[in-house]
Amino acid sequence: MSRIAFISDIHSNILALNAVLKHIDTVGADNILCLGDIVGYGPWPAECIQTIRDRKIPTVMGNHDEYVTLLMDPRVAQLREEVRLAVEWTQAHLSMDDLYWLTKLPMRIDTDYFEVLHGSFFPSRWAYCLDEATFQANFKYQTPQLAFCGHSHSPLIAFDQEEGDQPLVDYIRKSTIPEDRKVMVNVGSVGQPRDRNPRACVVFYELESREVWLDRVEYDTAAVRKQIYEVGLPKRLGDRLLVGR
Repeated sequence: MSRIAFISDIHSNILALNAVLKHIDTVGADNILCLGDIVGYGPWPAECIQTIRDRKIPTVMGNHDEYVTLLMDPRVAQLREEVRLAVEWTQAHLSMDDLYWLTKLPMRIDTDYFEVLHGSFFPSRWAYCLDEATFQANFKYQTPQLAFCGHSHSPLIAFDQEEGDQPLVDYIRKSTIPEDRKVMVNVGSVGQPRDRNPRACVVFYELESREVWLDRVEYDTAAVRKQIYEVGLPKRLGDRLLVGR
C-alpha cells in the first residue's frame, strides 16, 4: 500500500524536523512531501534545508521561503516587525547556494491522486485555509478533488458542500477521504504549531484506502526556545513554542 507523509512549516526548527522524520521512518512511508516554509522564525535554517535536500524530499515554496530570497527588496521592510527581523536574520545565516535552491522551489506539485501547495488555490498570493470562510474561498478555485496545504499552522480537514453552503471543517481525525466532493487537508506545522498543542504535526495518507490521519510528535521545545534566545531572534518566537499558539 502506498503511504505518503506530509510535513509543512518547519520554520528552521531542526529538533522538530528530526523528531518528525524519525517518527515517519518508524511508522513507514513510501514518500514524504514538504508543503513549504522550511525556513523563518527558528534558529537552524541551513540545517533544515540541508536535511530536506539530503533526503531529496519534494517541496513546494512557502511564503517565508520566498521572503528570505528577496535580498535588498523593499517588500521585506513592509513585513510585520517580528517576521522582518526573522527574515533578515535568516538571510544572514544562509549561503547563496541555499538561497538559490529556495528560489527554484515550485509553487505546486501535482500528482495523479492529489495536488499540494503551501497556502490556498485562492488567487491572492499566500491566502490561508484556516476556517470556514477561507476554505470556502479556496474551494471556488480548487480544481483537484483532493489537495493538501499548510501555512496556517493548524491541522484541519475541510469538505466542500452544496453550492452556497459553508464547507464542513474539522480537526484531522483518522477517516476515509470521500470521492464525491472536494477536500482540502491542512497538515499543520512541524516547527511552530498554533492549535494550542506544541507537538509537531505530520499527516499520513494511504492512496489505496484513501485513509488520512494526523500524528503528533514530542520534541524538546524548551531547547529550541533557548537557542532562539541565544541567537538573538525575537523572544516571542521561542515562547510560543511551549504553548503551541
